Amino acid sequence: MFALPAFLIAAFLISLFLVFLLRRPALHLGLVDIPGGRKTHEGHVPLVGGIALFAGFTFVALLIEEDLGPYRGLFWGMGVLLIAGILDDLRELKPRYKALAQLIATGSLILWGDNVVSHLGQWPGMDPLWLGWLAVPFTLLAVVGLINAVNMMDGADGLAGGIVLVMLGWLAVVAGLTEQTGPIYLLATLAGSVLGFLAVNFPHPWRSCASVFLGDSGSMLLGFGLAWLAVELVYTGSGAVAPGAVAWILGLPVFDTLSLMVRRLGKGQHPMAPDREHLHHIFQRAGFSLRGTVYILVTIAFVMGGVGVGAWQLGVPDWVMILGLLVLFAGHLYFVQHAWRMVRVMRWMRSRRVGSRFH
Repeated sequence: MFALPAFLIAAFLISLFLVFLLRRPALHLGLVDIPGGRKTHEGHVPLVGGIALFAGFTFVALLIEEDLGPYRGLFWGMGVLLIAGILDDLRELKPRYKALAQLIATGSLILWGDNVVSHLGQWPGMDPLWLGWLAVPFTLLAVVGLINAVNMMDGADGLAGGIVLVMLGWLAVVAGLTEQTGPIYLLATLAGSVLGFLAVNFPHPWRSCASVFLGDSGSMLLGFGLAWLAVELVYTGSGAVAPGAVAWILGLPVFDTLSLMVRRLGKGQHPMAPDREHLHHIFQRAGFSLRGTVYILVTIAFVMGGVGVGAWQLGVPDWVMILGLLVLFAGHLYFVQHAWRMVRVMRWMRSRRVGSRFH
Protein backbone atom coordinates (compact mmCIF):
# COMPACT_ATOMS: atom_id res chain seq x y z
CA MET A 1 0.00 0.00 0.00
CA PHE A 2 2.97 2.33 0.54
CA ALA A 3 3.43 2.57 -3.25
CA LEU A 4 -0.10 3.86 -3.84
CA PRO A 5 0.85 7.57 -3.72
CA ALA A 6 3.70 6.92 -6.16
CA PHE A 7 1.36 5.35 -8.70
CA LEU A 8 -1.13 8.18 -8.30
CA ILE A 9 1.52 10.89 -8.69
CA ALA A 10 3.14 9.17 -11.70
CA ALA A 11 -0.20 8.84 -13.48
CA PHE A 12 -0.98 12.48 -12.65
CA LEU A 13 2.30 13.77 -14.10
CA ILE A 14 2.11 11.67 -17.28
CA SER A 15 -1.50 12.61 -17.92
CA LEU A 16 -0.80 16.31 -17.34
CA PHE A 17 2.30 16.23 -19.56
CA LEU A 18 0.38 14.55 -22.40
CA VAL A 19 -2.45 17.06 -22.16
CA PHE A 20 0.00 19.85 -23.02
CA LEU A 21 1.87 17.71 -25.58
CA LEU A 22 -1.28 16.79 -27.50
CA ARG A 23 -2.96 20.17 -27.63
CA ARG A 24 -1.20 21.49 -30.72
CA PRO A 25 -1.56 18.26 -32.79
CA ALA A 26 -5.24 18.20 -31.88
CA LEU A 27 -5.71 21.71 -33.23
CA HIS A 28 -4.00 20.73 -36.50
CA LEU A 29 -6.10 17.54 -36.86
CA GLY A 30 -9.37 19.24 -36.02
CA LEU A 31 -9.86 17.20 -32.84
CA VAL A 32 -11.49 20.17 -31.16
CA ASP A 33 -14.82 21.23 -29.74
CA ILE A 34 -16.30 24.15 -31.67
CA PRO A 35 -18.73 26.53 -29.93
CA GLY A 36 -22.23 26.87 -31.31
CA GLY A 37 -25.75 25.62 -30.61
CA ARG A 38 -25.77 24.03 -27.14
CA LYS A 39 -22.02 24.67 -26.76
CA THR A 40 -21.33 28.06 -25.24
CA HIS A 41 -17.58 27.91 -24.53
CA GLU A 42 -15.14 30.26 -26.23
CA GLY A 43 -12.74 29.22 -29.00
CA HIS A 44 -11.74 25.80 -30.31
CA VAL A 45 -10.93 23.56 -27.35
CA PRO A 46 -8.80 20.41 -27.92
CA LEU A 47 -10.55 17.11 -27.10
CA VAL A 48 -7.48 15.30 -25.84
CA GLY A 49 -8.31 14.72 -22.18
CA GLY A 50 -9.40 11.14 -22.81
CA ILE A 51 -6.27 10.27 -24.77
CA ALA A 52 -3.98 11.76 -22.13
CA LEU A 53 -5.56 10.10 -19.12
CA PHE A 54 -5.89 6.73 -20.87
CA ALA A 55 -2.18 6.80 -21.78
CA GLY A 56 -1.18 7.84 -18.26
CA PHE A 57 -3.38 5.18 -16.69
CA THR A 58 -2.21 2.38 -19.00
CA PHE A 59 1.49 3.17 -18.77
CA VAL A 60 1.56 3.36 -14.97
CA ALA A 61 -0.73 0.34 -14.56
CA LEU A 62 1.88 -1.77 -16.36
CA LEU A 63 4.27 -1.01 -13.49
CA ILE A 64 1.97 -2.51 -10.86
CA GLU A 65 3.46 -5.66 -9.40
CA GLU A 66 0.22 -7.58 -9.71
CA ASP A 67 -1.03 -10.09 -12.24
CA LEU A 68 -2.86 -7.87 -14.74
CA GLY A 69 -4.05 -10.84 -16.81
CA PRO A 70 -7.61 -10.60 -15.44
CA TYR A 71 -7.66 -6.94 -16.54
CA ARG A 72 -6.96 -7.51 -20.24
CA GLY A 73 -10.62 -6.84 -20.95
CA LEU A 74 -10.48 -3.59 -18.98
CA PHE A 75 -7.70 -2.15 -21.14
CA TRP A 76 -9.21 -3.61 -24.33
CA GLY A 77 -12.64 -2.17 -23.57
CA MET A 78 -11.24 1.24 -22.66
CA GLY A 79 -9.19 1.20 -25.87
CA VAL A 80 -12.25 0.38 -27.98
CA LEU A 81 -14.19 3.24 -26.41
CA LEU A 82 -11.22 5.58 -26.81
CA ILE A 83 -11.06 4.91 -30.56
CA ALA A 84 -14.84 5.16 -30.98
CA GLY A 85 -14.86 8.41 -29.01
CA ILE A 86 -12.05 9.94 -31.07
CA LEU A 87 -13.87 9.05 -34.29
CA ASP A 88 -17.05 10.53 -32.87
CA ASP A 89 -15.25 13.73 -31.85
CA LEU A 90 -13.72 14.00 -35.34
CA ARG A 91 -16.69 13.13 -37.54
CA GLU A 92 -19.71 12.41 -35.26
CA LEU A 93 -20.42 8.69 -35.43
CA LYS A 94 -23.97 7.47 -35.83
CA PRO A 95 -25.47 6.47 -32.48
CA ARG A 96 -25.65 2.79 -33.45
CA TYR A 97 -21.88 2.64 -33.96
CA LYS A 98 -21.24 4.20 -30.56
CA ALA A 99 -23.70 1.73 -29.03
CA LEU A 100 -21.88 -1.13 -30.76
CA ALA A 101 -18.54 0.01 -29.30
CA GLN A 102 -20.11 0.18 -25.85
CA LEU A 103 -21.53 -3.33 -26.19
CA ILE A 104 -18.16 -4.68 -27.36
CA ALA A 105 -16.44 -3.09 -24.37
CA THR A 106 -19.06 -4.45 -21.99
CA GLY A 107 -18.69 -7.86 -23.57
CA SER A 108 -15.00 -7.79 -22.63
CA LEU A 109 -16.00 -7.20 -19.00
CA ILE A 110 -18.24 -10.25 -19.05
CA LEU A 111 -16.14 -12.61 -21.20
CA TRP A 112 -12.56 -11.69 -20.24
CA GLY A 113 -13.12 -10.31 -16.79
CA ASP A 114 -15.79 -12.84 -15.85
CA ASN A 115 -17.60 -10.00 -14.11
CA VAL A 116 -21.39 -10.02 -13.97
CA VAL A 117 -23.97 -8.44 -11.70
CA SER A 118 -25.12 -11.78 -10.35
CA HIS A 119 -27.36 -10.58 -7.50
CA LEU A 120 -28.86 -7.44 -5.97
CA GLY A 121 -27.79 -7.99 -2.39
CA GLN A 122 -29.73 -9.05 0.69
CA TRP A 123 -33.52 -8.72 0.57
CA PRO A 124 -36.11 -10.00 3.07
CA GLY A 125 -36.64 -13.71 2.52
CA MET A 126 -33.93 -13.84 -0.18
CA ASP A 127 -30.31 -14.53 0.66
CA PRO A 128 -29.31 -12.84 -1.62
CA LEU A 129 -31.60 -11.83 -4.53
CA TRP A 130 -29.99 -13.82 -7.38
CA LEU A 131 -30.60 -12.68 -10.97
CA GLY A 132 -29.99 -16.08 -12.58
CA TRP A 133 -30.28 -15.97 -16.37
CA LEU A 134 -30.99 -12.22 -16.17
CA ALA A 135 -27.46 -11.56 -14.86
CA VAL A 136 -25.80 -11.08 -18.27
CA PRO A 137 -28.48 -8.85 -19.86
CA PHE A 138 -28.75 -6.86 -16.62
CA THR A 139 -24.96 -6.36 -16.62
CA LEU A 140 -25.00 -5.21 -20.25
CA LEU A 141 -27.78 -2.74 -19.49
CA ALA A 142 -26.15 -1.46 -16.30
CA VAL A 143 -22.66 -0.99 -17.76
CA VAL A 144 -23.82 0.63 -21.01
CA GLY A 145 -26.11 2.81 -18.91
CA LEU A 146 -23.25 4.00 -16.70
CA ILE A 147 -21.03 4.69 -19.74
CA ASN A 148 -23.75 6.92 -21.20
CA ALA A 149 -24.54 8.51 -17.85
CA VAL A 150 -20.95 9.70 -17.41
CA ASN A 151 -20.88 10.77 -21.06
CA MET A 152 -24.05 12.84 -20.66
CA MET A 153 -22.76 14.38 -17.42
CA ASP A 154 -19.83 15.88 -19.34
CA GLY A 155 -21.49 19.22 -19.99
CA ALA A 156 -19.56 21.71 -17.86
CA ASP A 157 -15.90 22.36 -17.13
CA GLY A 158 -14.68 19.90 -14.51
CA LEU A 159 -18.08 18.32 -13.88
CA ALA A 160 -17.67 14.80 -15.27
CA GLY A 161 -14.02 14.57 -14.22
CA GLY A 162 -14.73 15.90 -10.73
CA ILE A 163 -17.61 13.52 -10.11
CA VAL A 164 -15.66 10.55 -11.51
CA LEU A 165 -12.74 11.43 -9.22
CA VAL A 166 -15.06 11.43 -6.20
CA MET A 167 -16.52 8.07 -7.20
CA LEU A 168 -13.06 6.58 -7.74
CA GLY A 169 -12.09 7.82 -4.29
CA TRP A 170 -15.04 6.13 -2.59
CA LEU A 171 -14.47 2.91 -4.53
CA ALA A 172 -10.85 3.00 -3.35
CA VAL A 173 -12.10 3.32 0.23
CA VAL A 174 -14.29 0.26 -0.33
CA ALA A 175 -11.34 -1.65 -1.83
CA GLY A 176 -9.15 -0.67 1.12
CA LEU A 177 -11.75 -1.74 3.69
CA THR A 178 -12.03 -5.16 2.04
CA GLU A 179 -8.27 -5.46 1.31
CA GLN A 180 -8.67 -5.92 -2.46
CA THR A 181 -5.16 -5.08 -3.66
CA GLY A 182 -5.55 -5.22 -7.45
CA PRO A 183 -8.55 -2.89 -7.67
CA ILE A 184 -7.16 -0.35 -5.22
CA TYR A 185 -3.95 0.10 -7.25
CA LEU A 186 -5.93 0.52 -10.46
CA LEU A 187 -8.33 2.93 -8.78
CA ALA A 188 -5.44 5.04 -7.47
CA THR A 189 -3.75 5.04 -10.89
CA LEU A 190 -6.94 6.00 -12.71
CA ALA A 191 -7.62 8.71 -10.13
CA GLY A 192 -4.14 10.13 -10.71
CA SER A 193 -4.76 10.24 -14.46
CA VAL A 194 -8.06 12.03 -13.93
CA LEU A 195 -6.33 14.53 -11.64
CA GLY A 196 -3.82 15.28 -14.40
CA PHE A 197 -6.68 16.14 -16.72
CA LEU A 198 -8.58 18.13 -14.09
CA ALA A 199 -5.50 20.31 -13.51
CA VAL A 200 -6.36 22.06 -16.80
CA ASN A 201 -10.11 21.46 -16.85
CA PHE A 202 -11.55 21.98 -13.36
CA PRO A 203 -12.84 25.53 -12.74
CA HIS A 204 -11.08 27.59 -10.10
CA PRO A 205 -10.61 31.32 -9.41
CA TRP A 206 -7.25 31.48 -11.22
CA ARG A 207 -8.46 30.14 -14.57
CA SER A 208 -11.50 31.46 -16.43
CA CYS A 209 -12.13 28.41 -18.63
CA ALA A 210 -10.91 24.90 -19.41
CA SER A 211 -8.03 24.56 -21.87
CA VAL A 212 -8.90 20.95 -22.85
CA PHE A 213 -12.03 18.79 -22.76
CA LEU A 214 -12.49 15.08 -22.12
CA GLY A 215 -14.29 14.44 -25.38
CA ASP A 216 -16.56 11.44 -25.88
CA SER A 217 -13.45 9.26 -25.79
CA GLY A 218 -12.62 10.29 -22.23
CA SER A 219 -16.11 10.28 -20.76
CA MET A 220 -16.99 6.86 -22.22
CA LEU A 221 -13.78 5.12 -21.15
CA LEU A 222 -14.10 6.59 -17.65
CA GLY A 223 -17.66 5.32 -17.38
CA PHE A 224 -16.50 1.88 -18.45
CA GLY A 225 -13.55 1.89 -16.05
CA LEU A 226 -15.85 2.82 -13.17
CA ALA A 227 -18.28 0.05 -14.11
CA TRP A 228 -15.55 -2.60 -14.38
CA LEU A 229 -13.96 -1.79 -11.04
CA ALA A 230 -17.31 -1.42 -9.25
CA VAL A 231 -18.57 -4.78 -10.51
CA GLU A 232 -15.27 -6.43 -9.60
CA LEU A 233 -15.32 -5.04 -6.05
CA VAL A 234 -18.80 -6.41 -5.39
CA TYR A 235 -18.97 -9.64 -7.38
CA THR A 236 -15.47 -11.05 -7.93
CA GLY A 237 -13.63 -9.74 -4.89
CA SER A 238 -14.02 -10.62 -1.24
CA GLY A 239 -17.79 -10.87 -1.45
CA ALA A 240 -18.09 -8.51 1.52
CA VAL A 241 -19.09 -5.39 -0.43
CA ALA A 242 -22.79 -4.50 -0.44
CA PRO A 243 -24.22 -3.71 -3.90
CA GLY A 244 -26.30 -0.98 -2.28
CA ALA A 245 -23.19 0.87 -1.14
CA VAL A 246 -21.72 0.93 -4.64
CA ALA A 247 -25.09 1.99 -6.07
CA TRP A 248 -25.00 5.06 -3.81
CA ILE A 249 -21.45 5.86 -4.93
CA LEU A 250 -22.39 5.75 -8.64
CA GLY A 251 -25.87 7.21 -8.25
CA LEU A 252 -25.71 10.88 -9.28
CA PRO A 253 -24.96 10.61 -13.04
CA VAL A 254 -27.37 7.67 -13.30
CA PHE A 255 -30.11 9.73 -11.64
CA ASP A 256 -29.54 12.64 -14.00
CA THR A 257 -29.64 10.44 -17.09
CA LEU A 258 -32.68 8.37 -16.07
CA SER A 259 -34.72 11.40 -15.06
CA LEU A 260 -33.98 13.13 -18.36
CA MET A 261 -34.92 10.02 -20.33
CA VAL A 262 -38.24 9.80 -18.46
CA ARG A 263 -38.88 13.47 -19.12
CA ARG A 264 -38.05 13.20 -22.82
CA LEU A 265 -40.23 10.12 -23.30
CA GLY A 266 -43.08 11.96 -21.59
CA LYS A 267 -42.73 14.70 -24.23
CA GLY A 268 -42.62 12.18 -27.07
CA GLN A 269 -38.92 12.86 -27.72
CA HIS A 270 -36.08 10.42 -28.29
CA PRO A 271 -34.67 9.46 -24.86
CA MET A 272 -31.10 10.23 -25.99
CA ALA A 273 -31.90 13.53 -27.72
CA PRO A 274 -29.51 16.34 -26.73
CA ASP A 275 -30.91 19.30 -24.78
CA ARG A 276 -30.10 21.77 -22.01
CA GLU A 277 -32.22 20.21 -19.27
CA HIS A 278 -29.48 18.50 -17.25
CA LEU A 279 -29.13 19.19 -13.55
CA HIS A 280 -26.20 21.54 -14.10
CA HIS A 281 -28.26 23.55 -16.61
CA ILE A 282 -31.01 23.98 -14.01
CA PHE A 283 -28.55 25.31 -11.43
CA GLN A 284 -27.10 27.74 -13.96
CA ARG A 285 -30.57 29.00 -14.94
CA ALA A 286 -31.15 29.63 -11.24
CA GLY A 287 -28.21 32.04 -11.32
CA PHE A 288 -25.39 29.91 -9.93
CA SER A 289 -22.06 30.37 -11.63
CA LEU A 290 -20.50 27.56 -13.63
CA ARG A 291 -17.88 27.06 -10.93
CA GLY A 292 -20.49 27.10 -8.16
CA THR A 293 -22.66 24.60 -10.02
CA VAL A 294 -19.75 22.19 -10.45
CA TYR A 295 -18.77 22.52 -6.79
CA ILE A 296 -22.34 21.82 -5.65
CA LEU A 297 -22.79 18.71 -7.82
CA VAL A 298 -19.36 17.30 -6.94
CA THR A 299 -20.25 17.82 -3.27
CA ILE A 300 -23.56 16.00 -3.76
CA ALA A 301 -21.70 13.07 -5.34
CA PHE A 302 -19.28 13.04 -2.41
CA VAL A 303 -22.10 13.02 0.15
CA MET A 304 -23.96 10.25 -1.67
CA GLY A 305 -20.84 8.10 -1.70
CA GLY A 306 -20.30 8.77 1.99
CA VAL A 307 -23.88 7.78 2.80
CA GLY A 308 -23.50 4.52 0.87
CA VAL A 309 -20.19 3.54 2.46
CA GLY A 310 -21.33 4.63 5.90
CA ALA A 311 -24.59 2.67 5.68
CA TRP A 312 -22.70 -0.42 4.52
CA GLN A 313 -20.25 -0.18 7.41
CA LEU A 314 -23.15 0.20 9.85
CA GLY A 315 -24.73 -2.98 8.49
CA VAL A 316 -27.76 -1.39 6.82
CA PRO A 317 -29.37 -4.06 4.57
CA ASP A 318 -29.09 -3.71 0.79
CA TRP A 319 -32.84 -3.47 0.34
CA VAL A 320 -33.00 -0.48 2.69
CA MET A 321 -30.16 1.26 0.84
CA ILE A 322 -31.73 0.60 -2.56
CA LEU A 323 -35.16 1.74 -1.41
CA GLY A 324 -33.48 4.88 -0.08
CA LEU A 325 -31.95 5.44 -3.50
CA LEU A 326 -35.36 5.03 -5.15
CA VAL A 327 -36.83 7.65 -2.82
CA LEU A 328 -33.93 9.98 -3.64
CA PHE A 329 -34.44 9.33 -7.36
CA ALA A 330 -38.14 10.17 -7.03
CA GLY A 331 -37.13 13.50 -5.47
CA HIS A 332 -34.62 14.11 -8.26
CA LEU A 333 -37.27 13.31 -10.88
CA TYR A 334 -39.71 15.74 -9.27
CA PHE A 335 -36.98 18.38 -9.21
CA VAL A 336 -36.23 18.18 -12.93
CA GLN A 337 -39.87 17.77 -13.97
CA HIS A 338 -40.70 20.98 -12.10
CA ALA A 339 -37.47 22.73 -12.98
CA TRP A 340 -39.19 26.07 -13.60
CA ARG A 341 -40.55 26.05 -10.06
CA MET A 342 -37.25 24.89 -8.59
CA VAL A 343 -35.41 27.65 -10.44
CA ARG A 344 -37.71 30.24 -8.87
CA VAL A 345 -37.13 28.75 -5.40
CA MET A 346 -33.35 28.68 -5.85
CA ARG A 347 -33.34 32.27 -7.13
CA TRP A 348 -35.31 33.30 -4.04
CA MET A 349 -32.85 31.44 -1.83
CA ARG A 350 -29.94 33.19 -3.51
CA SER A 351 -31.66 36.54 -3.01
CA ARG A 352 -31.78 35.69 0.71
CA ARG A 353 -28.02 35.07 0.61
CA VAL A 354 -28.44 31.28 0.94
CA GLY A 355 -25.78 29.60 -1.18
CA SER A 356 -24.07 32.94 -1.96
CA ARG A 357 -20.67 31.25 -1.53
CA PHE A 358 -21.35 29.39 -4.80
CA HIS A 359 -22.17 32.48 -6.84
